[in-house]
Amino acid sequence: MAESVFVRHANPCVTGVRAYVPGPTASMISTRYGIGLDSIIKLSSNEAPLGPSPAVRSALHTLAEGDELHRYPAPYPAELVRAMAKSAGTAPTQILPAGGSSETWALIVRAFSRAGEEVLVVEPSMTSFAELTTIAERRARILEMAPPFALTADDVLAATSPATRVIFLCSPNNTTSRMLEPADVQRIAHGAPDAVVVVDEHYIEAADDYRSRTAVTVLTTTDNVIVTRSLSKMYALAGMRVGYAAGPEAAISYLRHFRSKWSVSVAAAVAGRAALEDEAHLQRNIDVTLEGRAYLQEELRRLDGVDLVPGAQGGFLLFRTTTRPAASVVDELAKRGVMVRGDLLEGYVRVSVGTRDQNRRFLEALRAAL
Repeated sequence: MAESVFVRHANPCVTGVRAYVPGPTASMISTRYGIGLDSIIKLSSNEAPLGPSPAVRSALHTLAEGDELHRYPAPYPAELVRAMAKSAGTAPTQILPAGGSSETWALIVRAFSRAGEEVLVVEPSMTSFAELTTIAERRARILEMAPPFALTADDVLAATSPATRVIFLCSPNNTTSRMLEPADVQRIAHGAPDAVVVVDEHYIEAADDYRSRTAVTVLTTTDNVIVTRSLSKMYALAGMRVGYAAGPEAAISYLRHFRSKWSVSVAAAVAGRAALEDEAHLQRNIDVTLEGRAYLQEELRRLDGVDLVPGAQGGFLLFRTTTRPAASVVDELAKRGVMVRGDLLEGYVRVSVGTRDQNRRFLEALRAAL
């Protein structure tokens, strides 16, 4: 039989790519351990503890009852863009809406680098950064952080080269939960003027005093920074896939050439606008997260067999297990109906901040697992 055209002409760029591997679903844990779905708590994906705003549910219900679902979405939904700009503190012309912030990362690499050029990726961080870089046929230059994972501007600048065209940063960082301050971002941008500095802020709303610590504040003092944000975390819209990039107007205008014209669905646009406009519900999710993070930090520091990574500013914590392998601890937690991640960084466990009851149940299960 002749070799398939899909084999003969397959692009080899994916060879060796470390594809993202999601954690198990609640249904998988239920089946594996014979636990009822209602008894499982999911603290493995850094999702908002309280779920989405009631305004989102109402807006989606109205949409479903209306006459829009069979219509094409607006390429740039104006009301959503205005809500994004207000939230970020920028002009609407500085906003690129997208089907999740992860879509914007690939657009930026395609728009501001060429095949064979270099993209600096810090690890541990979002695994997608290196993956999309390789698939785009760019060279991923890896900056490895060592415990306790405190990244500095000097670290980043020392790792750049004259060939670096894009620098990916994540603040607060996944999976370490540590943060780069705006002054650090500004130093990096000024020190690497030939690179586009991308600061992903998936988790920014969970940071203490986040409005003064966002990298958006340096957009007025730099010309090579783009900030990407998601509505998946504190806005609780992970299932809708909506996010955006904020940056210099010229950069955003150029990025539009690379973006699918209908990447934000009608439902995502409606839900996103409703979520962004309900600032009171956002604050409730933030309050629960900050209270829960402080509580978990205090309790984890007291536990033998746990070495907590300091400086957490995201809606999650990272800790090393010192008396049992992390994978074994994660498995024991799953048997007790508590889902966390132990496959992101060898020897470490990442746990999302949940509600008060969920946090207490996690700690009870962890004490038993250790």
